[in-house]
Amino acid sequence: MSTHFDLCIIGGGIIGAGIAQAAALNGLSTIIVEKRGWGAGNSSKSSKIIDGDFEGIPRLRFANVRERLRERRIIRDIAPDLRKVDWFYLPIYKQNIQKSWQVALQLRIYDALAGSNKLASFQHLPEKQWRNLHGLNRHDLSAVYAFQEIHIDDTQLAQNVLRSAKQHGAMALCPVNFEGARQSDDGFVVSVAKGSRNRDFDCRFLVNATGAWGDRVSRSIEGVKNPLAARSIKSTHIEFREHLSDNSFYVEGRKGANRIAILPWRGGTLVGSVDSIFSGNPERVIPSNEEVDYLIEITRHHFPHFQHEPFDAWSGLRLSSAQHRGVLSYKDKNLGHTDERYLCVRESQFASYRAVAERVVISVMRSLNEKTAPPPEAHYICSSSIQL
Repeated sequence: MSTHFDLCIIGGGIIGAGIAQAAALNGLSTIIVEKRGWGAGNSSKSSKIIDGDFEGIPRLRFANVRERLRERRIIRDIAPDLRKVDWFYLPIYKQNIQKSWQVALQLRIYDALAGSNKLASFQHLPEKQWRNLHGLNRHDLSAVYAFQEIHIDDTQLAQNVLRSAKQHGAMALCPVNFEGARQSDDGFVVSVAKGSRNRDFDCRFLVNATGAWGDRVSRSIEGVKNPLAARSIKSTHIEFREHLSDNSFYVEGRKGANRIAILPWRGGTLVGSVDSIFSGNPERVIPSNEEVDYLIEITRHHFPHFQHEPFDAWSGLRLSSAQHRGVLSYKDKNLGHTDERYLCVRESQFASYRAVAERVVISVMRSLNEKTAPPPEAHYICSSSIQL
C-alpha cells in the first residue's frame, strides 16, 4: 500500500464518497477512511428523496433551490437503477397556514428555477380526481397539487459513489479508526488503527467529512483551528410495516411547520421528518417519544383509516451553520473552515453531495497547484456523466 497521497478524506458517507470520486477523477492520489461502513451513518438516515428543496422557496433560498434542482436532474441521469421518479401529492386544507394560491405560486417558481432541469410541470388536480387518492382525509380539503421528485436508496447511492471512486483510483479503508493527524512539512501525517494494528501515511491535504462528528475529529488534528460554529439538526422518521398507499405525499405539519413526507418504502410506509436542534453525543441520537407521537398524529390526521403503530423509528443528524448567511458566500458556505491544507465540510445536504464535492476538490486543487498553474476550474473533470 502506498503511504503518500495528495488527499485524505475522513468519513465514508455520501459527502466523503463524493469527494473521493471527484478527487480521483481529477488525478489526485486519494485515500478515504471510514469507521463503520460506507454510507452506514447519517447518509443512511435521509428521507429517501432527492428533491429540489421546495421548502426553500418561501424562505427565499433561491440559489440553493436552483442548485438542488440541477443536482436532482443529474442524479436522475447517472443513477437509473437506484432512483424512481414519482409524483408527490400536496393536499391543501382550509385551515392550512399556506393557502392554495400561495402554494401554486411557489410551484410556479419551483418550475421556473428548474428550467431545463425540470422533471415535469406541476399539476392542479381536479376535485373529481381526489377520490383516487385512497384514504386521504377530504374534510375541508380545498386543493391538491402534484409535482415530481425522486425516490432514492440512500445507502446504495453512497456505496455506488464510493465504488466509482475506487474504480478511478482512490484507496478506501474500512473499518478503521481515525486516531489523529499531525502537521508535516508538506501537509499531514495521518494515523489510523484497525484492532491492534496501527498505520501511518502522509497526505498533502486533509478533508474532514464526518458531519456531526466534525468538531470532535478536528480536535484530534494537530495545528488546525476549531471549525466554524455549527449546530446539529436531528431529523426523525418512523416506519410502518403496513402499506398506506401507492402514492407519495407531502403534508403540512402542525401550525405551519415543515411538511412531512409520507411515502411507500420497502413494502411498508415511511413518514418524516420532524426536525429539532440536537446537542450532545452524536453516537447517542435517538427519537424522542414526542417526535414519534407527532409523526403518528400527522399521519392519522391525513389518513384517518391508518391506525397502525410504527415498528421502527430512527434519527439522523445534519449540520446547519450557526453563522449568519451573509458571512460566507454561497459558493463557499458548505465548505466551512479551511486552513491552507485542511478543510472541514459543513452544512452539507444529501441531495447536493456532488456539487459540494466539486467545490471541495476545486479548493483542494487550488491549494496544491503551483502558483503559475492555470486555475483548476479550467481543466476540472466533472462527475455529472459518470454512471453509478
